Amino acid sequence: MIKKVLANILLNIAIFTIAFSIIWAFKNNLYFYAVGAILAMAMCIFLKIRIIKSVRKLTRKNE
Repeated sequence: MIKKVLANILLNIAIFTIAFSIIWAFKNNLYFYAVGAILAMAMCIFLKIRIIKSVRKLTRKNE
């Protein structure tokens, strides 16, 4: 459970960092980097949703 919470924190930091890199890429007209960052952000959000679902499932079993 602790590993999943730490992974969630790291994913939050990654999403935050990627969001800033997307903004930077669009301001500097580097659309190729922006597309790559958007794909990485989508993957991080997907992983975050999976972790949240598994934590909810574990907490429901413990009740």
